Amino acid sequence: MAFASVPRITFTLTRAEAMAVLRLRRNWSGRAKLAMGLWFISGGALFGLLPSRLTGEPDSLWFIAVFLGILAGQFALLVAAMTVWQHRRAARLVPHPRPAEFEEWIDCIAGTEIGSTDCVYLSPELIGQVVETPTHLIILGVTGTIVVPVHAFASAADAQATAAALRDLTRRPWPFDA
Repeated sequence: MAFASVPRITFTLTRAEAMAVLRLRRNWSGRAKLAMGLWFISGGALFGLLPSRLTGEPDSLWFIAVFLGILAGQFALLVAAMTVWQHRRAARLVPHPRPAEFEEWIDCIAGTEIGSTDCVYLSPELIGQVVETPTHLIILGVTGTIVVPVHAFASAADAQATAAALRDLTRRPWPFDA
């Protein structure tokens, strides 16, 4: 494994790295989808319970404006609640800034796991996905997640080269049984 970056990188792991990982997770559980559906249905029920003097005639623009206002209010509350939840979860993942490292070994890469102070070792077959953002290099593995800020590399080009090398490494067939 030959990366374009320095063999060992040390940096400070902060809540910004935890937020980068949390923003990647876009799949919702069945309960979360159900809760969101019930949230928006409750807005429709609230609109139905409003007296007609507040909503106006069903074919008027005021009627539509009140309905869209309730929908927009619900959406704003949902986004605010999700943002607060993400920040609280990031604070639980990284309660305070701590030293972290990312390094290349002969047969794997090693780095500080985002959710603990332990080091995670990822061989090529354990690397699930390599994600580049403008600010972070995120390596999602079977056994853990490594997040390295781009500013920890010598340059942004080094971070891109490392990501490309990791992706290439995961695509190669290996002649040994794992």
